[in-house]
Amino acid sequence: MDRICYDKRFFDRLIKNSSDYYAHLPKDGERRKPETLSEHSGLTYAYTQSLIESLSLRPVLSRLINLSIPPSLSKEADYITREVETLFMQSIAFHDLGKVNHKFQQIKMKNAVPCLKVSHDFKSEHSSISMYIFLAFYYSRTASLNNPDLQDYLDAVAVFFSYSIHQHHSTSLYNAQETSIWNDEKLFKLSSYLPLFNINLADIDCFHEYLLKQSADLFKAYNKLFKEYNRPTPQSSVALYALLKLNYSLLTACDYLATAHYMNDWKEMISDFGVIDDAMKDRLIKNASSYKYNKTIYENLQLPCLDKDQLHEASDSNLNLLRQRLAIEVIQNIRAHSDKHLFYLEAPTGSGKTNVSLLAATELLASDESLNKIFYVFPFTTLITQTYKTIRDTLSLDESEMVEIHSKAFFKTEKHEEDYKNYLENLFVNYPIVLLSHIKFFDIIKTNDKELNYLFHRLANSVVVIDEMQSYLPSTWNAISYFIVNYAKILNIKFVIMSATLPKIGDVVSREEFVYLLRDKNQYFLNPNFCSRVKFDYSLLSMDKPQDADEKTHYLHQLKNVLLDKSSQYAASNVVHPNSVHVIIEFIYKKTASDFYALFADNTFFDEILLLSGTILEPRRRDIIHKLKSIEYREKKILLISTQVVEAGVDIDMDLGFKDKSIIDSEEQLAGRVNRNVKKKGCMLYLFDCDRAASIYGTDERYKLMNEMDFKYYQMIIENKDFDDLYQKVIEKIIRNNKSKYTENIKFLQQDILRLNFLRINGDLKLIDSDSISVFVPLKLDIDYFKDHIDALNDLSIPYDESVDGRDVWDRYESLIFNQDEDFVRNRINMKKIQGIMSYYIFSIFPRGKDFELLHTYGEEKYGFLYLENFQDVYSLDNGINTDVLSNSMFI
Repeated sequence: MDRICYDKRFFDRLIKNSSDYYAHLPKDGERRKPETLSEHSGLTYAYTQSLIESLSLRPVLSRLINLSIPPSLSKEADYITREVETLFMQSIAFHDLGKVNHKFQQIKMKNAVPCLKVSHDFKSEHSSISMYIFLAFYYSRTASLNNPDLQDYLDAVAVFFSYSIHQHHSTSLYNAQETSIWNDEKLFKLSSYLPLFNINLADIDCFHEYLLKQSADLFKAYNKLFKEYNRPTPQSSVALYALLKLNYSLLTACDYLATAHYMNDWKEMISDFGVIDDAMKDRLIKNASSYKYNKTIYENLQLPCLDKDQLHEASDSNLNLLRQRLAIEVIQNIRAHSDKHLFYLEAPTGSGKTNVSLLAATELLASDESLNKIFYVFPFTTLITQTYKTIRDTLSLDESEMVEIHSKAFFKTEKHEEDYKNYLENLFVNYPIVLLSHIKFFDIIKTNDKELNYLFHRLANSVVVIDEMQSYLPSTWNAISYFIVNYAKILNIKFVIMSATLPKIGDVVSREEFVYLLRDKNQYFLNPNFCSRVKFDYSLLSMDKPQDADEKTHYLHQLKNVLLDKSSQYAASNVVHPNSVHVIIEFIYKKTASDFYALFADNTFFDEILLLSGTILEPRRRDIIHKLKSIEYREKKILLISTQVVEAGVDIDMDLGFKDKSIIDSEEQLAGRVNRNVKKKGCMLYLFDCDRAASIYGTDERYKLMNEMDFKYYQMIIENKDFDDLYQKVIEKIIRNNKSKYTENIKFLQQDILRLNFLRINGDLKLIDSDSISVFVPLKLDIDYFKDHIDALNDLSIPYDESVDGRDVWDRYESLIFNQDEDFVRNRINMKKIQGIMSYYIFSIFPRGKDFELLHTYGEEKYGFLYLENFQDVYSLDNGINTDVLSNSMFI
C-alpha cells in the first residue's frame, strides 16, 4: 500500500500558493472561512484511509491488484503492485486538483485572490483538468520505463483511474476505453498548470502524444495482454474491473463525506461505518446459538448425520428433531469447509430455513475474522420486511444495527439526532446487517450508476445470503453465476444460496464447486414430516381448459362447486378447530381472481372472503395477513382468493389450496402456504388449468420444458421434490439448444468486462423482463396504518386526523419537487421521508395491454408515477383494480 500520507501538509507543499485555492464555500450566512483545496484533498484522503481500515479493505485491494497483473508481467509483480497502489490512492487524493482552474475559483468560489491564469476551453469545470494533472504526475514518474508490455499495462491502468476522476461529478460510468475523453487536443492547453505542482516533464510533446495514444495503440495493446483470459473465469480482467469500481466507489463516497464534513462544520470525522467488530461478532454468535431451540442444537452438535430410516413418523416431536438435525448438519458442514466461499442450502418448507441460514451466517463470521458485514438478499419486499423481524429477534439487534433497503423502506433515524448524519447512514448503508432485494443487490454488483456504486466497497469481506434463487429467469443464470463465482474470490465474499427449489447455477457455465450444506437433502425433503405436509391432487386437471369467455364462466362455476365441497368436508372433519377451514385459491391473473370473487356474492358458507393481488396496497395486504394469522380468525371459515403474489413472502398457514398450474417452482411455493407447521391432517393442494400461463412464463425455459414433458414426469418432480433433475434438464437444454447464444453471452460479458464497458454490462443483465410502473392511488387511509410514522407526517407537514388523505400526501410530494430548498441534502431527506409515506398508496404493474392504456384515462403519468387521480370507478382498497371496468386486463 502506498505509504505517502496525502494530508493537508502534503498538498500545501505540493501546490504553490496553496492557501489561494478554495474547494468549498460555507453555506450562505455562515461566517466561516472557505475550505482550501489542500484541506479538502487531505480530508478526502483521510476518509479513504478510515474506510479502508474500518472495512479491512487493504487485503482486498492487494488481491485485486495482484490478480489484475497479466502472467506475462509476473516478474514485475512487485513493482507493478507498488505503482498501482500509488495510482489508486493518488487518483482519490488528487481528484480535485483541477479546482486550481482560475475560472472555477472566480465563478464558483467567488475568489478574488489572484490565481494562476491559464487559457483553455474548459470554462469553470475542474474534473478534466484534475484528470490531466493526475496523468502528468504519473507520466513524469514512469516515462523512462523500457519494458513495452509493462509500459502499456501501467499506462492503461493510469488512464482507467483517471477515468474515475473524470466521472466523479457525473451520474455514472460509461466505457473506460472511450478514447475521446483523452484524445482531445483541448487538454494540451492545460500544460501551463504543471509548474504549479512542480511537475517537470522533459518533453511535454511526448506526454501529449501519450494522451493521443489512447485512440490508436494503448487500449489495443492492453486488451492483447489479456487475450489468453477469454475463459469462463478470467480472473485478471474481472479483478481490474472490480478494482476500478472500488476506486470509483471510494473516490466518490469519500469526496461526499469530506464535503459534508466541511459544509456541516463537524469537529470530528465520522468513524462508525457500520461494520461487525469483534465485540458485535461475539454477541451475534452468542445470541444466535442461545436463541430458543438453537441452544439445544448447539448442545447436540456431536450427533451423527440423520439416517434415512429415522424420524419417519409424522409428529411434532419428530418435526422438531428433524429441524434440529438439519441445523446441526449445516453447522458441521460450515465448520468443515470454512475456507470455501460458495455454499448451497436446500431446505424444505417448514424446516426453519431462515433460522438455519442465520446459524450458517454466524458460523461463517466465527470462522473468518476478516468478515464484517451480512447481506440478506430477497426477491420481494414482503420477504424483506417479514425476515427483518426474525433476524432482529434472533440476534437481539437494535434498530441502529440493521436496515431494509427497498423502495418502500422508511428513512431510518435511530443512529443520530442529526438528520444529515442519518441521511449519510442511509445513503451509504452504514449498517452491519442489510436486507435488500435481488434487483438492488445485483445492481450494486454491476451498476454504472454513481450513487449505487457508493455501496460497492461495502460488499467486500461480507456474508451474502441469497434466498429464493429460483426467482431468477434461467436466461440470467450464466451471468449471475459468473459474477457470484468471481466476486466471491476477489472480494472475499461468502455466498450462501438457498431455496426449497434450488437451481445449481454453478453448473451453467463455471462448473464451480459449491459446498452442499446438506449431505443428502432427500433425507429431509422426502421425510413425511415435510413432504406429507400437503398432498397434491390432480383430478381437476381433467376438466377441459376454457377456450372463450362463456367456457371460462362455466369453468369457474364448476371450480367454485368443487372448492365449496372440499372446504365443507374439511371443516366437518376438523378436530383441532371444529367447523373451521382456511382455503386459498390462486389464479394467474387478477381478472380471473376478481371474476371468481364475484361468484361468492351470495355466499353463505364462508365467514369472510378476502382478495389479494399485486394491485392491493401494502396496508390492506398487512390487514389480510394479520387476519389470517390471528387467533379469532382461526376458528372461522375463510377463503383467500389470490394471484401469485401470495407464493413467497406471505407468512400464512392455510388448510386447503387450489392453484392454476404454471411452473413447478410456483406450485411448490404455494404448497408452502398450506399446513406450514405440519400439524394438521388432510391438507390438500388441488391443481387446475384455467388461464394461459405462456404470456407470463413463455420465455422461461422451465415453462417450455414443462410443456414438453410427460405428465408423469411432472408429477414425479412434485411428489419426489426432485428439482435437481428438473433443473439439470433445464440447464442441459439451455446449453444444448442455445449453446452458441449462451457461449456468446458469456463471451460478450467477458469482453465488456475486459474493455470496462460499464454501460453495457449494467444494461445487459436484467433479472426481470420489463420494468414496472408505480401507480399512486390518492385514497384515504386510516391513521392507524401510520402509528409508527407520526413524526414523519409532522416533519413533512402532512395533515391528518382519523385518516391520511393520499391527495395531501401527493400535494406535499409535488411541493417538494417544485419548491426545492437551497440545501440539497435537506431536499433528499424530505424526499426519502415522503417516499416511505407514499409507499402505502402505491402498487406496481407492468405496462402492457390495452387496459394499461385505458387506466391512463383515470389519471396521468408524472414524476415516474401513474397518478390515479380519478380512481373511484376503477380502484378500491379492499379489491384493488376493478377488472369489471378493465375487463381485458392482464394484471397479476
